[in-house]
Amino acid sequence: MIGVSSFAFHELPLSEALEKIEPMANCAEIFSEGAHDLFREEELAYSYNMKYTVHAPSTDMNLSSLREPIRLAAISLVKEMADICNELDSDVLVVHPGYFSYPVDMIHAQRAFERSILDLEGISKDTGVRICIENMPKWDCFLLRHPELDLGSNGFTLDVGHANTLGNLNNFLDMGESISHFHLHDNNGEIDDHFFIGGGNIDFSSFSGLLNKSKAIKIIENKCEEDVLKSLGALGRMGIK
Repeated sequence: MIGVSSFAFHELPLSEALEKIEPMANCAEIFSEGAHDLFREEELAYSYNMKYTVHAPSTDMNLSSLREPIRLAAISLVKEMADICNELDSDVLVVHPGYFSYPVDMIHAQRAFERSILDLEGISKDTGVRICIENMPKWDCFLLRHPELDLGSNGFTLDVGHANTLGNLNNFLDMGESISHFHLHDNNGEIDDHFFIGGGNIDFSSFSGLLNKSKAIKIIENKCEEDVLKSLGALGRMGIK
């Protein structure tokens, strides 16, 4: 199934964003930030006949925080978001792994994230919502920029654009059917531009077979409506549904 992220319509109220997405796709991923913050706007989503996935907030959220009270607060927000997912009949919740400020703190952030991985597993078990942790782009402050981290029983969201900025997309694609969820957009390998599919240098045709075979939902994550339509057209020409 192909879906569209509300990120493309972030300047619109959530109701108008979903009205835009509904004719395009059978699935919408609500990026719970700004005007689409589900902690404020949850009720609006009930008015539309679509499948939902949810992207947890990234603002004020750090699952790898060195400060344990802050990490636990982030876990608490993920739990609340998973409860909202259940209300929306969404079985996928995308989260970012977290970040650190100084290189010396990386090992401590990794240990904090390992504790969060266990907490996320507990939330999934309690709520039935698959929490899918997303790989990050070429910024030194982020964790999960490479495919070697053990995510336990949690799901994994492959953001192909993020991986392309690090030149390791093929390494992530080797995970094959263990990829739980996809974010699709393009760039030229340097900046996380979120171009339309075909607007950068990612060879989507080289892994179109995996995209077609995978039962994971493929979310188009562009910046504007025009680019979403171009991406939908590109996927259609490759026979990806």
